[in-house]
Amino acid sequence: MQDEGRRHQEEEQLHALVKAFEAMMKAGESKFFDHDELEWLIEHFLEKGSVRKAQQVHHHAIGLYPESISLQLREAQILTSTGKHVQAIPRLKNLLSFEPHNEEIHLTLANIYSQMHEHKLALQHFNAVLTFADAELKRDVYIDVALEHENLGEWKQAIRILHDALDADPSNETALYELAFCYDKEGRIQEAADFYLRYLDDHPYSFAAWYNLGNAHQRLGKLKEAVDAYDFAIAIEGAFAPAYHQKAEALTAMEKYGDALEVHRESLEVDAPQPSTLCYMGECLEHMGSLEEAAEYYHQCLELDPHFLEAHVGLGVLEDLKGNQEGALEHMATALLQNPHHEDTLLMMATVLKKMGRHEEADTCLVQLLERNPKHVEAWEERVDNMQALEAHEQALILLDNAFEHVPPTSTVLGYKQFVSLFALRMDGEALRLLDHLLLADFDGMNRLLETYPGLLDDPRVASRYTRMKP
Repeated sequence: MQDEGRRHQEEEQLHALVKAFEAMMKAGESKFFDHDELEWLIEHFLEKGSVRKAQQVHHHAIGLYPESISLQLREAQILTSTGKHVQAIPRLKNLLSFEPHNEEIHLTLANIYSQMHEHKLALQHFNAVLTFADAELKRDVYIDVALEHENLGEWKQAIRILHDALDADPSNETALYELAFCYDKEGRIQEAADFYLRYLDDHPYSFAAWYNLGNAHQRLGKLKEAVDAYDFAIAIEGAFAPAYHQKAEALTAMEKYGDALEVHRESLEVDAPQPSTLCYMGECLEHMGSLEEAAEYYHQCLELDPHFLEAHVGLGVLEDLKGNQEGALEHMATALLQNPHHEDTLLMMATVLKKMGRHEEADTCLVQLLERNPKHVEAWEERVDNMQALEAHEQALILLDNAFEHVPPTSTVLGYKQFVSLFALRMDGEALRLLDHLLLADFDGMNRLLETYPGLLDDPRVASRYTRMKP
């Protein structure tokens, strides 16, 4: 209550001060103002983005206090606010020659250099502040230093500084989030998870730590552990919407679509409906077979954002599931208008075109996809499958040779497709040797292949191998 009263009193004083200065300017008079009052006014107008008024105050102030270093600093900050960094820098450096330990001068220079993408120079001034700043200021500057290292791609240095920030202030949530980002950039996800577990031993009520632990577990594929961590984050901070969204994502990855849908509904109680949430709810319902309800959520998503690509894709998938391939293509085409290179849309469009017997158009989509991402295994699978549907097995084998230059040769799906084309071209010896290898590596893959080519078992050589290897 005392803090609120103090803030209210300060706001009233500032309001009165602004009125007094503006009245003086309107009357064309020159009145005396205290030095601190003028600084306060300049800071106020700069925070509001009223640079012209800040300039007016500074012009009046420097006439009253021409030797004031702090007013010269304000002038440099005004120049910075108008994008005149080149003029501001020499003035600030000159001020440093008089006050080499002035924190605000160093910080102003550091921020200017950061805006100019001169991150190493920014680091020099931020680090200078760390050598003489008090503990409270250091807590903020640690984050500034870490961010400059991040801008330089120096993730290890950023991680070290962020740990210093947490040593100085264990409740620093920004440091907790930035650490997650840096560990991710380094690919040290397990190390991140281990860190958050240790941190939670000492700070078990940190929802930020639980949330980031959940993200680390999710990246590691430990989905149940991720859901548990998100649950702790939600229990501590029930209004933290990202924890609901990530929990729902983990449940979706676990194919627990009903549970994921319920979590999305819970998120709508703490956060305004987001297009992404409505789209994900549509996806859950799609997986649950509730196609009409799924369509309703996709349409609600598009009401909020008509350009939300995934909702157009979702509607296309629904039309395809209903057997309306022409309708599916219309939605896919709309999605590609938003992003002509969207991989999932190109893949789905190719699949629909193949169903319609439009193999050449399907191949065009897949070529476009693979030109941008030659490691896309599903696109290679679809392209080979497209050739095999045309009985173009020689072309299929050439495609497979190209595919294995970009994707692991251990891909058993592509391996089984290679077997099909070899067998179709009566290259029996090579085909059967490959089949022996594939049955050992992935027997279930043969069961999936037989769904498409059940006649393979009519050949006694294939049937005997299949029976012998059958669990």
